[in-house]
Amino acid sequence: MPEKKEAQDSEATDLKTVLGAMIFASRDPLTIRSIAKVLAEVGKSNGGTDFSVLKEKDIRQALDGLEKQFEKLGLGLHLIEFSDGYRIQTDPNCGPWLKSLLQIGRQSRLSRPALETLAIIAYRQPVVRSEIEGVRGVNVDHILRTLMEGQLIKLVGRSDLPGRPLMYGTTQYFLEHFGLKEVKELPGIDALSRAEADRITAKEEQERAEKVLAESAGDEAAAPGADVSTGAEGPAAADAGAESEMDQRDDERDAGAAPGRSTQASGASTASEDRAGEVADPDEADPDEDDPDEEEDDDDDDD
Repeated sequence: MPEKKEAQDSEATDLKTVLGAMIFASRDPLTIRSIAKVLAEVGKSNGGTDFSVLKEKDIRQALDGLEKQFEKLGLGLHLIEFSDGYRIQTDPNCGPWLKSLLQIGRQSRLSRPALETLAIIAYRQPVVRSEIEGVRGVNVDHILRTLMEGQLIKLVGRSDLPGRPLMYGTTQYFLEHFGLKEVKELPGIDALSRAEADRITAKEEQERAEKVLAESAGDEAAAPGADVSTGAEGPAAADAGAESEMDQRDDERDAGAAPGRSTQASGASTASEDRAGEVADPDEADPDEDDPDEEEDDDDDDD
């Protein structure tokens, strides 16, 4: 049993040694997944100690032990877990000696307006410039440029607001600078998130109410418009009806005048026939009257 325990401790120590060397040599922070990938690749190609069968929880447990060892030894180094992985960094208390060693000038500090602007972006990201200026009440163009030059904020996209303004958010360096793993670790972020959610809900309800009022006003405006259009069609219909009535009266008048003209023509025809009869009567001889020529013939016979 003691030999088995010593073998396990040796394996754990070897793993922590390998992890410490990997994190120290890496230029970027290392995640547990990337560490497991490297261990698996080396385990397949190298005939040495095989860590390829280790799970991520085993690697995390070894990293926790390595972090405690750094703190216990007091070597001026700390194993810190950031949002993008693990990294070894120096103790902040050793800063003055390191700045002198590396010939680093006086560290520039953020002004109060810059800190206020950075806090607005950190707590409300993603956020547009107009919203930042609405909170602070001043122009923030210069401050935004300063924060971007310091790699504390970055552009994260465009808003759906009119004009598609740019949206700002914090960077990974912002988290590292303030010793945070993620933005949720900011103090009071939960309370502010609830307040922001309430503000958004109130704004949405106001927009819905304004939309309903606008639709109601549109319906009320459309009703008089329909009356006006009906009224506009009314005179036209009235004119058409009056014109039709006048045409009907003209037809009736023409129909009444036609029989009169026919009667008058008939009367004129009768009068013409009478006059023709009167002209023809003198030519017709009356059978009862004697012909003068016949009387003369009778006289000659007597003689």
